[in-house]
Amino acid sequence: MQSLIRVLPLLAAVNALVPAPRPNAAVDVEPRGLGTSAEIYVYNHWSQQLTVTGTDNQHMNVSPPATFKVGPNAVSQKYAIEANGWVPVQSSFKLNLKPEGGSQSTVNVDIGVAPWRTGFSLNSKNPAGQVGVLLAPAKILEAGRDFDFYFLSGPGSFTSFVQGQIDQKLPETLAKVKGKKFVVNSDIEITVNDIVKPVVKATYVNLGNGPNGLLVDAIANVDGEAQLTITFKGVIQKTNIKVKGLSALVTADAKLGASIDLFVKRFQASVDSIDISGDILVDIIGVLYPVLAPVLKLPYKLASIVNTSENAKVVSYINTAIKAIANGDSPIIKLGQDARRVVA
Repeated sequence: MQSLIRVLPLLAAVNALVPAPRPNAAVDVEPRGLGTSAEIYVYNHWSQQLTVTGTDNQHMNVSPPATFKVGPNAVSQKYAIEANGWVPVQSSFKLNLKPEGGSQSTVNVDIGVAPWRTGFSLNSKNPAGQVGVLLAPAKILEAGRDFDFYFLSGPGSFTSFVQGQIDQKLPETLAKVKGKKFVVNSDIEITVNDIVKPVVKATYVNLGNGPNGLLVDAIANVDGEAQLTITFKGVIQKTNIKVKGLSALVTADAKLGASIDLFVKRFQASVDSIDISGDILVDIIGVLYPVLAPVLKLPYKLASIVNTSENAKVVSYINTAIKAIANGDSPIIKLGQDARRVVA
């Protein structure tokens, strides 16, 4: 568990350093001629059957099923949904999740691409910590689904515990990062001057049985600002990165022993906005990871690439960093075909 607590702030810090210029609200997008689409997955972490009902469908071309059941400790099949692309209004629905013999949780979901929104809210009467949601961008404005919607339902007994640990350990972790210099190569150095008003909230944490002992499913939300000094080919620039509405879903195997070893199996993310001052950090990303260069002005598209075409690499990077930290080494950042050691 202590390893999990250490990893969550690490993931927050890593994602806070994902660069993108200020989103341009005036970006023109060619109409697709059809509605925003998503695939729904429901994870049941209860030892009882879970009944799922879709209600209050508004302006949906394809609505969620009226009702379906998910067996104990199982995942549903995928269900395709689609907003009505021809009606100039917001599409939405509700998903209700009720374990056998337990209380119901309700999620209110909006679905759409700008000017409409894709987002969710939880019913105020839901049992605390018993439902987790991530609306992960997939193939935005391309052939195929636009989003993957993940709904997780379970006892939630570890959510408040993990949040308490984050609140306790986060200041100490950030204090160790502050003032550290990361040398990527002879041309690139990044110094973390400060992390301002960070908020890391564990919204859902479930511990189940995994092949090596435990299976961890966790969703965390992050807001904050990183103040950096960047050196790129001798040019020095101060840069601020503000991240709002970053959410990450992590699934990991945990092996119990003298210490807890974690191996991340799944990482999916969404982000509302990334605001970056200055241009050197953007230039660095364009050199080191050119596949991201065309989408830096679109945070949702950046998230879609992380969740799809680049996902295997991202998961590999996270596991490499976890292993290096567990061994007391500096993590190795692999970018493109290169491998560069980051030293603090």
